Amino acid sequence: MSTYTLDFDTIQQVMRAHRKTGILYAEAPSGVGKLRETCRIEIKIIAGDIASCTVVGSSGRYLTGTEASQGLARLGRIRWTFTPQQGGGTSATPVIPAQREVSPYPRRSAYLDQEQMRGWPRLHRSVFALADGSKSIIKIAEVLVVPPEIVNKVLQDLQSIGVITIDSRN
Repeated sequence: MSTYTLDFDTIQQVMRAHRKTGILYAEAPSGVGKLRETCRIEIKIIAGDIASCTVVGSSGRYLTGTEASQGLARLGRIRWTFTPQQGGGTSATPVIPAQREVSPYPRRSAYLDQEQMRGWPRLHRSVFALADGSKSIIKIAEVLVVPPEIVNKVLQDLQSIGVITIDSRN
């Protein structure tokens, strides 16, 4: 893992020059594109090129692709954390399957009261509430009107703190 304090254009140049493969993360203040809230940035880099770029606001609203890149270009210097990955793969198996595959069914593995979730972003609370074992990841994404990739990221966060498990069904 490496950290950099650079603007978006410069971090892209560094990744490209060194042909890095991995994930860039950053926390950003308000003002990324049309988001007027603090944001989490996640950029997947493959051999120095951006494969995907997502900016998720604390409210759960998000920007992707060109819209996200343009917003980041206007930010100035921020602190980036780069987590390298082997080759073109990912370090963790993605939870989201292709649409034709069976979608996993997340469910709560812990029961929390509102006070325990108070510091969570709204989207994390919503996904946690919908993770009852009867809805697939794709269905949760449809209900919340967000891309499955965003729900996947939230579920990974919730799995990492031990409050969600994922079941696959045939």
